[in-house]
Amino acid sequence: MPELKKEPEQDDPMELMGMIAPGDADSDERQAEATIQEFVLMGFTDEGLMGLFRDPHYQATHRILKAKGEAYVREMISRERSAWKREGGSHV
Repeated sequence: MPELKKEPEQDDPMELMGMIAPGDADSDERQAEATIQEFVLMGFTDEGLMGLFRDPHYQATHRILKAKGEAYVREMISRERSAWKREGGSHV
């Protein structure tokens, strides 16, 4: 990320902001599946993906790890990676 030259103005519409989208456990899981798919396609390893679940800054994925455990997350990663392999993604 480039270094900021100046601090953003209070009302700067281009300032990066994070927010929590409302949802439930099911929407968290769907978001985690989409995140896994995206990072699988970018070439992440299983351990790299686990890092996204261990990092509390990725709140949806981190919640799933805390609620369901590492074995569940590893199974989800394996399932999503297998789905992309079946669809002809030779690079995963």
